[in-house]
Amino acid sequence: MSLATAGDSLEKSVSPLVNSSCIACHDADTDTRLNFENLSNDLTDPAVFRQWEQVFDYVTTGEMPPKSEPRPDSDHLTEALAKLKDSLKAESLAQQQANGRVPSRRLTRLEYAYTVRDLLEIDEGGFADDLAEMLPPESDSGGFDTVGTTQRTSPLHIESWLRAADYALNTAINLGPRPVSTRRVVDFRNAPYLSTFNKRSLTNGGSNLKKLDDAVAMFLDLDYVLRSDHCGLTIETAGYYRITFDAYAYQADRPMTLKLVQANPKKVGPDLLGAFDLVPYQPRTIKVTTFMRPGDYLYPTVHVANGNTWSGLSAAGGADNYKGEGIAVKKMFVEGPLVDQWPPASTEVLLSEVDSSQSPLKRVTDVVTRIAPRAFGRPLHANELESFVNLARPGIDEGRELSDVIRSPIRSVLSSPQFLFFGGEPGKLDDFALANRLSYFLWKSMPDEELFQLAQDGQLSDQRVMGQQVERMLDDPQSTRFVRDFVGQWLRLYDINATTPDMKLYPEFDGLLSDSISKETELFFAELIQEDLSAANLIDSNFTFANRRLAEHYRLPSVQGQEMRKVSLPPGSVRGGILGQASILKLTSNGTFTSPVKRGAYVLTRLLGDVPNPPPPNVGSIEPDTRGATTIRETLSKHKDLETCARCHRKIDPPGFALEGFDAIGGFRTHYRVASDKPFARYKQGPVVDSSGVTAEGENFPGIRGYKQVLLKHTEQVARQLTEQLIVYATGGEIQFADHDEISRIVNETRANGYPVRSIIHQVVQSSIMRNK
Repeated sequence: MSLATAGDSLEKSVSPLVNSSCIACHDADTDTRLNFENLSNDLTDPAVFRQWEQVFDYVTTGEMPPKSEPRPDSDHLTEALAKLKDSLKAESLAQQQANGRVPSRRLTRLEYAYTVRDLLEIDEGGFADDLAEMLPPESDSGGFDTVGTTQRTSPLHIESWLRAADYALNTAINLGPRPVSTRRVVDFRNAPYLSTFNKRSLTNGGSNLKKLDDAVAMFLDLDYVLRSDHCGLTIETAGYYRITFDAYAYQADRPMTLKLVQANPKKVGPDLLGAFDLVPYQPRTIKVTTFMRPGDYLYPTVHVANGNTWSGLSAAGGADNYKGEGIAVKKMFVEGPLVDQWPPASTEVLLSEVDSSQSPLKRVTDVVTRIAPRAFGRPLHANELESFVNLARPGIDEGRELSDVIRSPIRSVLSSPQFLFFGGEPGKLDDFALANRLSYFLWKSMPDEELFQLAQDGQLSDQRVMGQQVERMLDDPQSTRFVRDFVGQWLRLYDINATTPDMKLYPEFDGLLSDSISKETELFFAELIQEDLSAANLIDSNFTFANRRLAEHYRLPSVQGQEMRKVSLPPGSVRGGILGQASILKLTSNGTFTSPVKRGAYVLTRLLGDVPNPPPPNVGSIEPDTRGATTIRETLSKHKDLETCARCHRKIDPPGFALEGFDAIGGFRTHYRVASDKPFARYKQGPVVDSSGVTAEGENFPGIRGYKQVLLKHTEQVARQLTEQLIVYATGGEIQFADHDEISRIVNETRANGYPVRSIIHQVVQSSIMRNK
């Protein structure tokens, strides 16, 4: 069918519906985003295609025409939607066949870091994070950084890739003598620094430690008190170190929490190595192994939750007379660097797996022959090997060592387009491209030897073999990379620390709670995958993950210890599903107050895949009254007087109101906290929280529990959203109209078993969308 014929056919089928039900509100004289009088039928124009696609979506879901308007003639509606769907699908398929559905994309900085680490077998804690930090941040499009159309590539990226490659090679090649492991003692109690420090007044940071017969007791959560570098420990050689020490709860009748922290003056922010509960009258041995670099230091400190220890110390005249609870720490033993293999595996990969009796050129050729195909995820093309090897010739001619001459070709490999970009022709992926897509989906890195060999043998096209690989990869610890990155971007968990809670309103928020809430959501989603649980658990569940600190925040009984573990929720708990998790509730707040609009838009966008339209121009933001004179609900009721606002707010506000039962740090509340007008006071109780509402479909709910029951009726919509997000993340291409039938097939295939998450991942991998460029 010619373009003119296709346009005429579309116009003939759709015009009766447009003229009878649409044109009155969507012509040149009305203020809307759509004007049918000027809308072309040329679907090859991307802008025109998008508008007709929106028309199809709105009419199909019943959002248009508005319920206040007469219903369209059923015959006109059926014919118009059928023809419009056929036309949109035909054009979308034509574009995919001509160009492929996925544009060329590059490795994200996280993918680059993991791939280099795995390729060179660099066993160094934090290396991948350090390498990723050397690359420019990904642009935030609101979606996934794997999507090619939203990625940026600039001269800064090229410069950064070269610098990162040099850093990786410097880290990988170690030809010096084997490091000598020693066992050193950090005697906090008898350190000269401690004696000098403790002579200072409390207001000057001193007098908060107490010397005991066998230990030193501390009562405040401070980062400068028991620093190992102030007590004689200097780290001079990078490597893994084993830290061991005994500690016990001091003057306490309840469990106390000790935190072990690692820091470096050159690094922004410390790393929490672990939190450990100490039971009264039962000394505990703390054992931790961590990677340390020159300049790193350690410090144990006490976790103080929602207390005023400083004023107690001050009233007692210092630690010696203080009768409050604390933690006592004995000597710390630090053993390392721990060396299991020397030279390390990374050096073996680059230098030692070659025949030293061969010519230098042949040795370089052997190294590149082994590394480049793994880096590119495919066999080398003609002349590729020679082009990389030739980079080593000048160094070979100068008689330089292999450790020097190998750097140029491997540096070039790690900064080459073949390594950095996913390309390919439109159509079905070959086994190597399929292996790459699968591996970067579930492991954020290149295919391992087994996957690469299967691709080489042409077996990945076999659905049974592919299913076995998905099982193997999901069961591998490397799949935690996928879980963290997917949840971090889909649910915006990476933004968890974008705001800091107001400590006057939320004094109970602390570092240990902050560290726990992100882990809860990651572990929760990992459990859905591991146990193949229903996507309905995203809405509501009878379990979550918590440690003692998070359980206290949630008021869950009988959770001991600071290790995150799966816990059952009592019947009727508000905590089931992601909407009751503090991570989601914190990141949808601004640290001071909660916004039903922000939270409602989050639920629609992230969980239901129903992205609200942006607000009309010149509509101001909604600022709550932090003094509590006016509730946010009252403010919103005035904001919705305009019909242009009310149309969207009918959908946005209900989930936002349901979540008003949670404060800005995810605590459950019955009253708002408002700023106190008294000096030095933190907060006072404000108005009663009303978390009831009515959905856009007219269903009433009394609060979050009732809203979840309403939402469970839309489990299929949640499963579809999850499926779409997995496809976008895995392929690097946004959902297109031609994809809808395959997505519906996946949803239908998993419906009978309640849309289990692991099964959805299997279906995504086996889909025609995954297997085609």
